[in-house]
Amino acid sequence: MEKENEGRRRCLECGDPLPYGRADMKYCSVRCKSRYNYVRNAGAKGARVKIMNALDRNYGILDHLVRTGVSWMEIPDLVQLGFDVDCFTSYHKFRNRSEYRCFDIKYNKSQHRVYGIARVQLKPLPPGRRCPRHGG
Repeated sequence: MEKENEGRRRCLECGDPLPYGRADMKYCSVRCKSRYNYVRNAGAKGARVKIMNALDRNYGILDHLVRTGVSWMEIPDLVQLGFDVDCFTSYHKFRNRSEYRCFDIKYNKSQHRVYGIARVQLKPLPPGRRCPRHGG
């Protein structure tokens, strides 16, 4: 039996000899194909999911603070709520302060606190102008 399998190609996932069939076959089963592609794509996709989850959590915390009228909070208290200070959507430096944004909410950050938390009023696109990214 071992000699029979010597010349056959092997599954990219499990290493078992491939069954007879198409010449371009790479996997012995649909399960092996799915597992191989899941592991192969998990790195980039997993990183995106992790970042989007952190942004979503930060946005929820900031949104709650804006809706309740809180304009500043100590960083340790924010971190205790689940806020990730290293996760934001944009950053701008203005003279002696740094402005961070998490989607449509802006805030400033000092060494010990986040302050100036407020929602940014986004300007609508002029009539006849389309969003270059989404075509809307």
